[in-house]
Amino acid sequence: MAKRKPKTTTEFFECECTTWEELNALVADLPDAAWVQPGAAGDWSPKDVWAHLAALMKETRRVMPLLLRGERVSARIQEFNRAQHERDCNLPLGTVRRRVERERQSLLTFLKKMSEEELLRDRRIYTWASYATYNHYAEHVEGLKRFCRLHLPFIHRRILFRQ
Repeated sequence: MAKRKPKTTTEFFECECTTWEELNALVADLPDAAWVQPGAAGDWSPKDVWAHLAALMKETRRVMPLLLRGERVSARIQEFNRAQHERDCNLPLGTVRRRVERERQSLLTFLKKMSEEELLRDRRIYTWASYATYNHYAEHVEGLKRFCRLHLPFIHRRILFRQ
């Protein structure tokens, strides 16, 4: 479910940070072996989800200059996801973790250079920016919660999910 559109860039980046922290908290205690088990998003493992997040962040950085120039950009997300998954599914976990952190920082650096008018008032730019960040993270929260309930020891589940 899409989150409420922020009114300011400060709210945008606060929402990004909060949602990113929520997503990371879910997987913080996962053992490495669980990171490669399917079920976090359909047949995707948490590692696949992280690679997917990184790929969309990178694609968003590629697309943003085009959008800022007023060009139209076709978003064939299913094709993109399929190609990205085929390309990245065999990457080592450490590589994927480093990649998502690097791509997130690069995207946030790019977005922070944009004016509030550019980031929030242009529907196409806002849609790409929010769906490469907090709206995209939020999309994966429920699947990761279900996954973690199955893969985390009981004591961690109690603390994380307040059971």
